[in-house]
Amino acid sequence: MYVIIYGIAFTILYPFLFMSVSAFRGREDMFNPAVVWVTRHFTWEHIGFVINFMDYPTIIGHTVSIALVSALLQTLVCSFVGYGFARFKFPGKGVFFAVVIFTIIIPAQTYITPTYLLFRNFQIPVISQVMNLIKSGSGSWSLINNPVSFWLQALTGMGIRSGLFIYIFRQFYRGMPKELESAALIDGSGAYRTYFKVMMPNAVPAMVSVFMFSLVWHWNDYFITSVLSTNSKTMAIALSELRYAVSVIQGPDGANVLLQQIRVQAGALIAVIPMLVLFVISQKFFIESVERTGITG
Repeated sequence: MYVIIYGIAFTILYPFLFMSVSAFRGREDMFNPAVVWVTRHFTWEHIGFVINFMDYPTIIGHTVSIALVSALLQTLVCSFVGYGFARFKFPGKGVFFAVVIFTIIIPAQTYITPTYLLFRNFQIPVISQVMNLIKSGSGSWSLINNPVSFWLQALTGMGIRSGLFIYIFRQFYRGMPKELESAALIDGSGAYRTYFKVMMPNAVPAMVSVFMFSLVWHWNDYFITSVLSTNSKTMAIALSELRYAVSVIQGPDGANVLLQQIRVQAGALIAVIPMLVLFVISQKFFIESVERTGITG
């Protein structure tokens, strides 16, 4: 057991430790084979360069606007839908739930084109038709390069990994005692009041887990974000472009391959730090939620 644990820890920690050491390595230590884990010339040069080069404040602000709001909306919506699948019987329930499970299997590449077309000329039924009658073309809007395109997906249960999150909530609510709802029904609570006043407060562990997973997935997503946010870069897009960007810099720094690698490591470090800080702050609640919801992996 210890061998397996040490192996997993090594696999996870080694890249992070190497990245952390490389990001603060001075130029004097680049070609010194004796310097591996402890740098002799500590410097903030590479971190400062990458922050300015990537326009870090702007990028992190745009990433947070997408990831944080989407994660909140996705958590609330998936919780609501998962409760419906867990406790209510309605025509087509099995078919609808099969569709939800199917969305977990389908890769994003299969539906990204219609999604792009939908948000490039976004229209609201009835309202858009009326506006087009008043003035041609006024009833459609382009939501490309707009965080609203991600918020709408999360709000309608079609955000990143929404199918998985609905399944998690469905399993969690199915494991809760039905006596809670029976007691609420005796007290005169309807379905909605029972959910918001009784079931939802007891689902906080599952909601914490789903929120953390959703936030990390939105933060690290590259494919969908690169299609719907072509001009407004997020952290994942900026990081993917960093290697090429530092390699075409004119002058001696552009020809220094080791310096390019160190700068890429510095970029990766500042990209992961916000999520790392969030996990450190909320690890107690996250670990408790994982234990109570039975999520593994």
